[in-house]
Amino acid sequence: MKNTGKAVIYLKLECEDHKLIFAIRNPVTEKVEIENDTIKSKRGDHHGIGLLNVKAVVDKYGGDMVLSCDENEFKAVVIL
Repeated sequence: MKNTGKAVIYLKLECEDHKLIFAIRNPVTEKVEIENDTIKSKRGDHHGIGLLNVKAVVDKYGGDMVLSCDENEFKAVVIL
């Protein structure tokens, strides 16, 4: 995906085999480092902190969360 300067966040929500799948893709200007299911921030202590809340809910309900990032796109997938 080519970075055109316009940030577009893609969301996908579906139910499959009695599981809720929530996926998000977000363009980035540079690759984001991910460590222990959190973003290793270069911008300060509060960048990506919302993922900690998401992870807490995922853990509470026995779900899974997978984060990934390349030079163009950050992806998060949650399965509950």
